[in-house]
Amino acid sequence: MGGLRPRWTMGGLRPRWATLRTGVTTSAGAVLVVTSLLITACGGDGDGVVSGTSSSSAPVSTSNVYLDQRSQGVTQLLDALSTALRSGTPDQLAALLDPSINPALRARLQTVQDNLSSAVRRPDTPGRGKRLQLKEFRYQLAPTEEVETLVGADVQARLDQQGSSDTWVAPVELHVALGGVSTPGIDEDEVVIDTQLVAARYDDTWKLVGDSTLAGEPAPPTQMWDLPALAVADVPTAGGTSVIASYPDGADDSAATSGAPAPNSVAPGSVAPGSAAPGSTASGPTAEMVARIRSLLPGAIAAVSAFWGTGWPQRSVVVSTAADDQFHALAASATDTAAAATIYAHLDLSAGSVTGQRVLLTPVARDLPAPALGVVLRHELTHVATRAQTATTAPMWLTEGVAEYVGRKGTYTRPADAAPDLAAAVQAGDTPADLPTDQQFSVDAESSRMAYQSAWSVATFVAATFGEPRLRALYVAVGASSDATRADAALSATLGITRAQFVARWRAWLTAELR
Repeated sequence: MGGLRPRWTMGGLRPRWATLRTGVTTSAGAVLVVTSLLITACGGDGDGVVSGTSSSSAPVSTSNVYLDQRSQGVTQLLDALSTALRSGTPDQLAALLDPSINPALRARLQTVQDNLSSAVRRPDTPGRGKRLQLKEFRYQLAPTEEVETLVGADVQARLDQQGSSDTWVAPVELHVALGGVSTPGIDEDEVVIDTQLVAARYDDTWKLVGDSTLAGEPAPPTQMWDLPALAVADVPTAGGTSVIASYPDGADDSAATSGAPAPNSVAPGSVAPGSAAPGSTASGPTAEMVARIRSLLPGAIAAVSAFWGTGWPQRSVVVSTAADDQFHALAASATDTAAAATIYAHLDLSAGSVTGQRVLLTPVARDLPAPALGVVLRHELTHVATRAQTATTAPMWLTEGVAEYVGRKGTYTRPADAAPDLAAAVQAGDTPADLPTDQQFSVDAESSRMAYQSAWSVATFVAATFGEPRLRALYVAVGASSDATRADAALSATLGITRAQFVARWRAWLTAELR
C-alpha cells in the first residue's frame, strides 16, 4: 500500500486548503505534491512587516469610518453565518443570502447546515453514528495588506441593479476544531482555513453573494461537512476518542428509508452515540464498513504505537467515502486505484507539529477482507504517527517502506507472500539494482506495485538485520532530511555503512529471502 504526497497520502496526499500546506498519502501507491492554493495575508516576498508611512511628521489617524463600518457589517454577517450553519434553522440561513447567490453555493451551505445543525431535522443514520458536533466553527475577517480584489463587471452591475451600495471580496478565516458525536470529541488543535467570501451591502445590512470563485479565484477546498449526509461515530482508542466519519450510498439510503421516517423528520427514541439502536436491523455497505473500522481501529493504533512509541496522539479521524467523487473532493486527487490516503492541513517540522490529519478510505476499501483492511489502517496510521517528523521531500522508499512494514507485520509466514511480484522478479534473476525512486510510486505507474513491495523489503531488511529500534532511528534521521546528500549521510550515521554498502546488503538479503 502506499502514499500520495501533499496536495493531502497508502502513505500521504497533500490537500488544497487555502494558504495551508497540506499532504496526502495513498494506499495504492502514489504521492501528490504539497500545494499552497491561496496567497498569504501579507503581500510581497519580503520577510519584514509592511507598515504605513506619512509625508508629515504630525500624527496621522489611521481610522477610516467607511472601512470600519464595512468591517463591522461583514463581521456581523460572518458571526450570523457561523451561528446559522452550526445551530440555526434554514430560515435563519436564507435570511443571510443575497438573492443572486450562486445556486451551487446556496446548496453547499444548506448541506453544511444539514450536517451540523440540530435545528434541522433529518433521518436517523443507524449503524453509521450521529450528526457531527464541532468543537469550533467560526468565520472571521482575516488581516491583510493585499490590494482589494474586485468582482467582475457583470456581477457588480447585477448587484447595483438590486440596490447594493457596496461590494467586498472579504479575506476570511474559517476556524475549525472537530468534536465527534458529542463535544469535546476528538482532542485536536484548531485548524485555520483561509478563503474569500463576497458580500454586498444594502443600507446597513450585508448579504452573502458568493465565494472565491466569484472573484475569479480557485474554489475553496471541500471539507467533510460540505458533502451530504455526513455521520460520525466515536471510538475509544489509546489516545482518547477517535472519530469515524462516513457517507451513505444508494444501498444505505434504501436500508435507512425502509420503514424509516420520511426526510426532514426524526424517528422517536434515541440511538446510543456511535452505534446502531439495540435490535436495529438497519444496515448497508457504509454501516457495515463503519462497524469493521470500529473493530479494527483500536488494534491498528496499538500496532503503530508498538513500533513508533506513544509520542503521537494515538487517535485519528477516519473518513469512509461511498463514491469516488467524495474521495476526490476531500483528497483533491483524481486517483482511482488507491484504497486510502492520509491528508493534513498544516505541517511545521521545526516545531514538530501537524494539524488536521485525516485518513481517507476510498470506496475500494469496502471490498477488502478484514485482514487487508487492517493492513491499510495500520499503514495510514503510521503516516499519521510519523508525519510531524517527516520532511515533505523525504524519500518514499523509507516513508512508504516503513508504513508497509508496520501495516503488513504479522500477516505473512514467508517474505515472498508479502511481496509476490518482487519475489518473482528476484527468482527470475531481475533483482532491483537500487532503491526505488519516488517516481516509481505513482499510483498510475505500472511500477507502483513493485515500488511498494521493494520499499517494504528495504524496511524489513533493516529490521531483520539491525533491529526495529534502528529502523525507527533510520526513519527519524533520514525522514527529516530535505535532500539526497543529507539523507545518505544520515543513513550512514545511523547504520554505520555507506549507501552503496546498504544497497548491496539489501540486494543480497533479497536473494537469500525471496529465492
